[in-house]
Amino acid sequence: MAGMDRRQLRYFLRVVELGNLSRAAEALHVAQPALSAHVRRLEEELGVQLLVRTPRGVTPTPHGQLLAEHAISILRQFEQARQEVMALGHEPHGDVALGIPATVSPVLIRPLLEALRERAPRVVPHIVEAMSGYLLEWLHASRLDAAILFGVQSPVGLQRSEIGIEEMFLVGPPQAFGRGEKIPMAQLPRFPLIIPGRMQGMNQLIRGAAARHNIHLNVVVEVDAVAEMIGLAEQGLGYTILAPMGYRRGLEAGKVSVARIVDPPLLRTLVSATAASRPISPATRLVLELAHSILSQYIADTSGGAA
Repeated sequence: MAGMDRRQLRYFLRVVELGNLSRAAEALHVAQPALSAHVRRLEEELGVQLLVRTPRGVTPTPHGQLLAEHAISILRQFEQARQEVMALGHEPHGDVALGIPATVSPVLIRPLLEALRERAPRVVPHIVEAMSGYLLEWLHASRLDAAILFGVQSPVGLQRSEIGIEEMFLVGPPQAFGRGEKIPMAQLPRFPLIIPGRMQGMNQLIRGAAARHNIHLNVVVEVDAVAEMIGLAEQGLGYTILAPMGYRRGLEAGKVSVARIVDPPLLRTLVSATAASRPISPATRLVLELAHSILSQYIADTSGGAA
């Protein structure tokens, strides 16, 4: 491993991304024989085959895929360290990879971009929208600098800060519920539910609350896509459970109706998180501060009147 350097990792990762030595050499502005030699030296040094060569190009072996995943993390940390040193005492700048759940993006993305444009135009956000379970995995793998998660998810290896607590609502087709309607948690088994898969924070929250109150939910399908969950509810194919951030657009458009879950209410805690083992850059810190402000204000504004 002593001979492996940043350039070799960067070259190898580009080859994997493009799946073709010729295209990678062109993108990297190096001769193809030189690039092939870099890959061969890596394979010799590690004692494993990293790429499978075919007439159509190259694909990574399991060893190659694992090296590519580590290369993403190593190169991101190197770039973050470079940006932090250069930014010391100056205006925050550089790239920030922020992961956000799909239920949060309608509320956060536009205000965050507007705030960054005004406060720190040299910060370039890379916003990744996904289900919270995937965000947690990518945060640990250094593919994200920070993420918005749910308090129910494991805090191991993370630095977390609470943003706020939201009520969850039962979401159904347009005529299912009247304005201000309430559904006791004990009545949830009446409704065929559409919820995310078991590795997702929303699933853990919903099933955990039901188990604590000895309620057997009627889950008809698990879907790791919020848009599809809402779409199925709109069509009357089931009901889902979301916070106001997630259903706001559908409610405003008259595509869904909602009922507050009561006795007891179902609550979710929204948190921001970074990996405890990695330093936080000034740019990342600023992005998180702005995200906190935007989301906590939204929660305060909608508390008590979301339905």
